[in-house]
Amino acid sequence: MRELTFRPLRYRNRWFAYLDLLGFTALVESKAIEEVLPVYAEALKQMHRACRVGKEEAGLLYSWFSDTFIIYSGSDTLQDFARVESAARIFFQLLLAKNIPARGCISHGPLYSQARQNIFVGPALIEAHLYGEALDWVGFCLAPSVEAKLKPDLPLEHYRKIDDRTVLRKAPASHVYAFAFNNGTVNGQNPYEKSLESMKKSSPKSVHSKYENSLAFLRQHA
Repeated sequence: MRELTFRPLRYRNRWFAYLDLLGFTALVESKAIEEVLPVYAEALKQMHRACRVGKEEAGLLYSWFSDTFIIYSGSDTLQDFARVESAARIFFQLLLAKNIPARGCISHGPLYSQARQNIFVGPALIEAHLYGEALDWVGFCLAPSVEAKLKPDLPLEHYRKIDDRTVLRKAPASHVYAFAFNNGTVNGQNPYEKSLESMKKSSPKSVHSKYENSLAFLRQHA
């Protein structure tokens, strides 16, 4: 095992996106591995697709483990926010288009990374994980740290405020800004609405509320 050496320059403020696949544990437990791997392979394919431009042109960084995927920047400039936000949101959208349910969040803050040793530690990761996991839906949001860093320049073209405690559950914030599923229509219908309805139909009744919450938010803002 390689010796772990602390390198101060690797601990800095960054933009950090966390996404995980919903229901992946149940899928692994209930399906044969040959049925699970195609889903995982598709998620990886879409992640590479979403991050390709940023990685080649802007040094965008990403990694994954099991059903968790992360995308992060080398700094916390506004340009890097635009790159991380675009890649993470597109990844989320591509997953929905393939009927793969996901949930995620972008945060801002200190992060220590040593990608070659798969080490990622810091408040940015903790906050993104907290809000990514807390909300009861299939969705993608901005953590309070992002609002604090960017306000009044939040990217409200794609995001809308949500303060419904049914969705926020025990998240330690009065509201967050979340992707509003508002990237246009196909033949007069929102494509994400169709995907959410399809995934709800094929999911256990115990998780239907997640899809209902997302559909209500979509219909309010899309």
